[in-house]
Amino acid sequence: MSELRDIWQRLHEFCAAREWRGYDPYDGLNSPVARLLPGKFARQAWTQLHRRSPVNLRPLCGIAPTLNAKGLALFALGGGDAAVREKLRALRNPDGGWGYPFPWQSRAFFAPRGASNLICTAFATKALGCDVSEFIEKHLLRDGWISYIAGSDTQVHNINMIGAALIGRRDCMEFSVKRQRPDGSWWYGEAANQHWIDNYHTGYNLVALQESSWFPESARRGFEYWDRTFWTTEFAPRFFHDQTYPLDAHCCAQGVLTYLAFGEPEKANAVARWAVEHLWDERGFFWYQRGRWFTNRLCYMRWAQAWMYYALAKLNETTNR
Repeated sequence: MSELRDIWQRLHEFCAAREWRGYDPYDGLNSPVARLLPGKFARQAWTQLHRRSPVNLRPLCGIAPTLNAKGLALFALGGGDAAVREKLRALRNPDGGWGYPFPWQSRAFFAPRGASNLICTAFATKALGCDVSEFIEKHLLRDGWISYIAGSDTQVHNINMIGAALIGRRDCMEFSVKRQRPDGSWWYGEAANQHWIDNYHTGYNLVALQESSWFPESARRGFEYWDRTFWTTEFAPRFFHDQTYPLDAHCCAQGVLTYLAFGEPEKANAVARWAVEHLWDERGFFWYQRGRWFTNRLCYMRWAQAWMYYALAKLNETTNR
């Protein structure tokens, strides 16, 4: 395990030297060009252009590296210094939540830059130990489930389950448990255009279930599905339930954390070692993704570095114990 501790240390030095700032796969709408885009589909296409390109187009398009609240939260959870927590506190919105440092267009809704959302708020709360129940109950709580952002009625299971575990709402967790599919999986969301099943969002669901401990049978069925579906014999991460590529750093990190949550440190270690062998760059960071035909070697601070930083820290902590 000394190798993984060394990798974590080198990753720490790389990120700290950049003051925890970086690019993000979804930051395309930070470009001044984005103001000229005519609508939803144009915004999605522009975002996907930047997300999928193996060449970093951002400097040409006026997109600067940013501090990301979720990334800072993950760095803090993984052992980042007090300055990381102070930066995170400074990003809190007046409504009590945290958001992304870019506007983004999902299939279901548009979120302005900085708009408080459940996922950023949940991880910031874990990192800082503060209470965000009032924010969630006032802005995100619906009739027995929790939404992504204020004003949206899209039903996304990882959002609902993370929020339910965070504020102790068994009824909200039960909303998603009742919608678990017969094979143990969940759709990403309930809307017709959200019917996909992927690795890391399923991992989010499972960790939230474990943290709440309300529905152990649902957690067991979900974990067995995730374990047999999303990992090759070499513990490479399959992205979708029916599609292997791309091999993604975020999936690796969440894989480590999910296996640890379910008491499988050997498998967590195998995933981490696969990530180091296949995605680690000797300059001190993890690549974004390996595709079938090419590797995207871009450095994304939240998506890859912060997640792997947190995952390796938890794995090293478990091994030391």
